[in-house]
Amino acid sequence: MDETPRAITTPIVIFAFDRPHYLRRFCESLRAQQGVLLNERRIYLVQDGAVSPRSGLRYASDAMLAESIAVFRDIFPRGQVLASPRNLGIAMNIRRGETLVFETLEADLGYFFEDDLELGPAYLLTLERVKEAVAHRPEVAYFAAYGEHRRPSNPEAPEMVWLDHHWGFGLRREAWQRIEAWLKPYFAILSRHDYQHRDHFAIFRFLERQEMAVPHSSQDALKSVAAAALGMIRVMPDLCFGRYIGEKGASFNPGRFREMGFDRIPLITRTDIAIPELTEAQAKSLLHAQQGHYRHIRRHDFDAFLRRYAERHAEADRLVSREDVTDLYRLLLDRVPEGEDAYAGNVGRRTLRELRRDILNSQEYRGRNPE
Repeated sequence: MDETPRAITTPIVIFAFDRPHYLRRFCESLRAQQGVLLNERRIYLVQDGAVSPRSGLRYASDAMLAESIAVFRDIFPRGQVLASPRNLGIAMNIRRGETLVFETLEADLGYFFEDDLELGPAYLLTLERVKEAVAHRPEVAYFAAYGEHRRPSNPEAPEMVWLDHHWGFGLRREAWQRIEAWLKPYFAILSRHDYQHRDHFAIFRFLERQEMAVPHSSQDALKSVAAAALGMIRVMPDLCFGRYIGEKGASFNPGRFREMGFDRIPLITRTDIAIPELTEAQAKSLLHAQQGHYRHIRRHDFDAFLRRYAERHAEADRLVSREDVTDLYRLLLDRVPEGEDAYAGNVGRRTLRELRRDILNSQEYRGRNPE
């Protein structure tokens, strides 16, 4: 196997927020990659901000974000920092990084990493080999090299398997453009609220109208459905060339982290492992499996899930009923509406969210609840 180091020309984007201790581990592992040559000027830190422009809520301290940037600059002094002046949330910050690569830089491929993946020394080299292994397969949208830690694997005979989480992945420009278009209604929903407080109900209603679905509202989950719905696949070798370290974060806690076996990942450090070409038969099999998975959820599980969800949560963007008007007045103003005007102007005309907002901003409510 050729031992000449490969120059990495693909832009590398790192998404970060308020976990500089994870970011340092990731950046150190990126700097220690073997068999490749990094161009620091093509490494970008896409740093989210602290305060939401929508809600005014602060999600991190300025000091923690400054430390995150300092960590990156310490390890990659010639790298580029794109620090957002406001909090965008996970989905929109990732979207910002993808837009950078595919629109600003006009690259055909990008490598994207969050701060909670520690790379083995051969991760980028393997990612390059996977890129070659799928080069002739236009239906591949995402590919990665973190592997499947829950099944036995053989370094002498790597197998291409279904990429699950979008960690340490390559993404093609054309695939991103198609997925962006499919997810336009989803991003419109996200734009109305902080990502941490996104309108799950509206997202599930969007999925309810699709042929495929998941009982989740995260950007990662929706992109998985989008890829399958568009006839695109997500692949990786089964060998673990990276190790997930996000024990604490938006998606995991220590208990779930251990339950899923992320504390026992069999990290591969070898740089001499060849990645087999993805055959047409394998690609068709993966597409069939991925589409079948999301189609089955939509047909057999999703309606029941949504009914259970509706029993526990209010659908804030549905039109209010007469009972809703009465309940909101009683709860917020300690009275019921006087006469029929409040009902006539709201029932079937305005959403629960709109009426609630107007009452909370009314002089009557503010008079009863002075700051």
